[in-house]
Amino acid sequence: MVLTAARLLPFCSCIILAGTALPAAAQQLDRATPLLETPEEYEAKAVQLGRISAYLGADVRLEYDSNIYALPSDKIDDERLTISPWLNLRLSDDKFQLSAQARGVVRRYFKNESENSEGINASLGGVYNLSGSDAISANVGWTRLVEDRGEPEARLGTGTPPRKYDIWQGDLGYTHRGARFTVGVKGSALKNNALASVDAERDYDQYSGSARLGYRLSGMMDVFGEAFYTARNFRLAVDASGVDRDSKTYGARGGISFEPGGLIRGEAAVGVFRFNPDDPRFDSRTGLSVSAGLIYTPAPRWAVTLDGFRGDVATVRNGAQSRTDTRVRLGVQNEIYHNIRWQASVVYRRSNFIGTSQKERTIAGVAEIEYLLTRNISFALTGRIANRDSSRAFDDFDRTILGAEIRLQY
Repeated sequence: MVLTAARLLPFCSCIILAGTALPAAAQQLDRATPLLETPEEYEAKAVQLGRISAYLGADVRLEYDSNIYALPSDKIDDERLTISPWLNLRLSDDKFQLSAQARGVVRRYFKNESENSEGINASLGGVYNLSGSDAISANVGWTRLVEDRGEPEARLGTGTPPRKYDIWQGDLGYTHRGARFTVGVKGSALKNNALASVDAERDYDQYSGSARLGYRLSGMMDVFGEAFYTARNFRLAVDASGVDRDSKTYGARGGISFEPGGLIRGEAAVGVFRFNPDDPRFDSRTGLSVSAGLIYTPAPRWAVTLDGFRGDVATVRNGAQSRTDTRVRLGVQNEIYHNIRWQASVVYRRSNFIGTSQKERTIAGVAEIEYLLTRNISFALTGRIANRDSSRAFDDFDRTILGAEIRLQY
């Protein structure tokens, strides 16, 4: 089994987005995107709609959650049913590639019905090749996001349902690839809107831009330098604690990328960021900026992944001037047999709330084994565990989630 370009697209998209921190609630603990190529006899066949290739399916999961509210004590457990239908459309020729994706997530709890929720994600993206060395890319998307109880700054208590957000985002980029040098520029915009009026202080618009210059050292390796800038404008002039949360962040990183790559694919970069709050009572500060997304394939049936991020993210924590997150995920994927595969990941996250002594550290593990019955049906057993230690005692929690899943694709 090998890694295919199609399977690398979602992974590489995460690398691109790492330069601009998304809302913390958007990062939920789940399985990694499968990277190993599925054997031909188990690969779903596209439904051809003229020139459009359509893929559709649904995941149905039954889970047990030992701590559905992520409480430090007096935990409440429950079982839930999650149904997630999805649709992917692809259209391409020599000049462009266009794809559209949509996925819904419906959760129903057996005992605690206030936690029931419906989420959806829809996106449209494409690349147009102006020439053999020049390309324009564009993406737009909308997400109805349901906040995970285990996220930093998530809603506490059992009396109200989890927060819901509408997140709109889009980006436009240009890349020139010469014999030795690569030049790229990209602009993006994001609108984060909490649906409940009581959460209006969490609403903000974010505008970002980046520029990159790369130099090809060999056929598969580039070094690059990049500069980035982000402006974050909150809907309310001040939040509930009287703080103006508007800010501007800029910085630069240098790194190395492997493309198309051999044993190693992806890229990693390190640099600094400068955070400038609009509130005159707070000082600007400088921090370490890290972005990494690497895949190592030591053998045809193995893949090892490393994702990393460190930088400024949005916060409305009372008393905090800003927040810096560090996130690392180390994973492995393996094909045991031609129709049996497994994966496991270890996740580390640390959130520092600048201006306070508050810190949170989360360590988690994710594992699954999947059996491919036919090209249209597979079965999986999944497990997730998480432990968070916080300087605020009521933010500590332990959580175990076990599940069984049926995956359908056509």
